[in-house]
Amino acid sequence: MAETVQYYLEQMVPELEDLEHKEIFTKEEIKSIVKKRTNFEYALKRRPAQIIDFLKYIEYEMNLDLLRKKRKGRLGIKGKVTISDYSIKRRIYHIFDRTIIKFAGDVKLWLQYIDFAKNEGDDKVLSKIFGSVLQLHPTKPIFWIMASKYEFEVNANIMSARVILQRGLRLNRDSHQLWHQYFKLELIYVEKIKARRKILGISNSKVDEPNEEQKDSQNFIKITDDDEFSKAKKLELEGLDNLPKTILDDDNLLLCGEIAKVVYFNAIKAVPNDLSFRKGFIDICREFSNANMIQEEIYKSIQKDFENSSEALSYVAERHVANISDVQSIEFIDAIKNSINEFQKCIEKLPNNEMWYTFSKMLLKHSRMVSEPNLIAFLNKKLLKTYKTASESNLASSQMYLDWINWILEKESNKTDTMKMKELLKKATDTWPNSSKLWERRITLNINEEKESKNDSIEELYKLALKSNPASLILWDSYLSWTFKKFKNGDLEDFELEKLLLNSISKISSLSRSTQRNNEDDDHQPNEVKDQITTRYLKWAVEKGGLDNARKVYKSLFNKTLSTLKFYQTCIEIEKEYLEGKSHPITSDSQSHLIWLYEQACGFEGAPSDLWLDFIQFHLNNKEIIEASDIYWKALKCIKDPESFEAKYRQMMYQFNNQQKKQL
Repeated sequence: MAETVQYYLEQMVPELEDLEHKEIFTKEEIKSIVKKRTNFEYALKRRPAQIIDFLKYIEYEMNLDLLRKKRKGRLGIKGKVTISDYSIKRRIYHIFDRTIIKFAGDVKLWLQYIDFAKNEGDDKVLSKIFGSVLQLHPTKPIFWIMASKYEFEVNANIMSARVILQRGLRLNRDSHQLWHQYFKLELIYVEKIKARRKILGISNSKVDEPNEEQKDSQNFIKITDDDEFSKAKKLELEGLDNLPKTILDDDNLLLCGEIAKVVYFNAIKAVPNDLSFRKGFIDICREFSNANMIQEEIYKSIQKDFENSSEALSYVAERHVANISDVQSIEFIDAIKNSINEFQKCIEKLPNNEMWYTFSKMLLKHSRMVSEPNLIAFLNKKLLKTYKTASESNLASSQMYLDWINWILEKESNKTDTMKMKELLKKATDTWPNSSKLWERRITLNINEEKESKNDSIEELYKLALKSNPASLILWDSYLSWTFKKFKNGDLEDFELEKLLLNSISKISSLSRSTQRNNEDDDHQPNEVKDQITTRYLKWAVEKGGLDNARKVYKSLFNKTLSTLKFYQTCIEIEKEYLEGKSHPITSDSQSHLIWLYEQACGFEGAPSDLWLDFIQFHLNNKEIIEASDIYWKALKCIKDPESFEAKYRQMMYQFNNQQKKQL
């Protein structure tokens, strides 16, 4: 070990002498550099090797080279390049190479290596790095993409860029990233060719020999045709292989994006039934000004291959307005009409609630965006008709009903609107009884009526809603708020409220945790509902009879139901808040209650570290250092992040010790 370190240090001598001779660093600084490098070299020899040691060494050398460059510029040192001008960079590469040997599987390390070489502009080193990383990580698309970009953007070699991506796709046939990058590469290349020809003024000239782009196209097809993973249709290949020698640029297959089309069709053969994959090609096309024809080809393929998919057909129907950013333009009017017509055809072909919903969502979205009164009126009329037709056909989804209600509320409300909404919400909840959001809207509408006097009807609505959604957090929160409001208004006695709360806890506790949810709003949360009810019950018990009553309640609940972590945390908060509010010292009785509650809460698997720290702080406040230490050691065995916990504990003990010193 020592011999190797000594060898590396001896190699630094000429460089350090040169730095001292140029007066970039002083003798003391050079001694410090030698000491640092010696420590780093010994650290690299540690067993087992730690990647962090290598990265720290690299970071130090990068900072050192940056300092050297700044001082050289400030001192105005010019002249012949000497060893100190490149030795540090060479050493960084050498450390990277040593790191790669030991940690070849670390993808982030390779990315750092590539990034450093790019910043330094070392093309030869980059080529070597790409060659090595593609051999070691052939199934990582990111490296194939980076290598291809390097060939195209730096070396301006479109053929090499294509070949790299083709090889990458041979090994990663279903890689979305590689196919999208290949497609984008061809579109960028076409854009560059068009821009170059426009500058040269030859955009409409005829040529007698195949031009460079046509040769590239022929070579590409030859390579692709040999790859079994991406054989194009025979007619397509013949059409590109037999390009005429003399052709107008406007008719040039290459400049029309024919190669990009071939890439796309090969891609969907490799990944046939993925709509999001095809949407990615559309997103790429939108980045280019002259890719409309290719977009249409992609849309046609989606329409053909996903003819029974509501999502796909909706996506295609909405394409007319997708590319128009200015909704106030004249073009938008024609586009929205085309989208509406196509949506209507799709609904005739595939009449289901998803298709109706996407149609209504498109209309609602654009009705909110436009400002022209006639167009707003047209879209609103079409939207209302869509809502009504879907509802009458029993094809309106729960979300569609919610959108419909929100749309009505956005307009000026009146008595007629309220009556219509009540009828609408009744139809909605009858159709979708498992939608807690629809029930909550229906109940809220009844509660908020100015002349509401039929509380019994609201009680019945809650019963119906909770029968269909017994563990809905939304509905229980609404129900509890309404119940406590009735209690405050004097409509409920103490014993009636307590009985109602106990019955509610009993009902929610009877629900099995494994009960399968059938709730449209993903709102089936029995444990959260139980915590919500017990929390309100305990806080009400404190208000009614103080701490003694709260203790009586939570001890009773502890025996009647399976308690949760939240339950004990609430009890702890009540005990502490009551004592702090009354400015009472912690008595032995209060202390025993809190210790018991803390022990129960910390006994739950996954109890948060802050709870443990709070328990420790409780003992420290009572100057029970031994007990606090015992809790600390128990916590270290239970919590998931002991390092973070220990740091907070050390800070807590530091503050405690300082307080003790001040008191002395």
